[in-house]
Amino acid sequence: MSVEVRRILAGEWQELRDVRLRALLDAPDAYGSTHEQESGDPDDSWRDWAASGAEGGQGFTAIAVGDTRWVGLAVGAPHHAFPGEVGLFAMWVDPAWRGRGVGRRLVDGVIAWAAIERFPTIRLLVTETNGPALRLYERCGFVDTGERVPLREGSDLAAVSMIRSLA
Repeated sequence: MSVEVRRILAGEWQELRDVRLRALLDAPDAYGSTHEQESGDPDDSWRDWAASGAEGGQGFTAIAVGDTRWVGLAVGAPHHAFPGEVGLFAMWVDPAWRGRGVGRRLVDGVIAWAAIERFPTIRLLVTETNGPALRLYERCGFVDTGERVPLREGSDLAAVSMIRSLA
């Protein structure tokens, strides 16, 4: 089974919503947001998110399509907490597609976009108990900054801050 990894199109907001909500259900301890929070977002929010990651937008949303279904997602966008840097957000691969290099291809897509846009650094947070994701990011050249932050308000889980230089 082959997978196509590409940039989202601005009009693909419904597919984006569907894959994001699947990700939040599949891995509720991997994100700073929850399915309950995002499932009620208005259509305009999803339209804006898709447009911002498409050609001409501020960021880059990579999607993986396998067997005509979206099976992965990764978002690169200017990092609000670290001006001038990129954040890697919303990374997810459908469990049936894990272990096939899809995650690596999604991350590589975001890294390539960030390099073309001349960002010097890319950052991410990953739940400290998510060993497979930590190993993926290490293989992609990210290093642990030593900083730990709460996954989200009210959570006992911590997220590991990782960084990769693009210089």
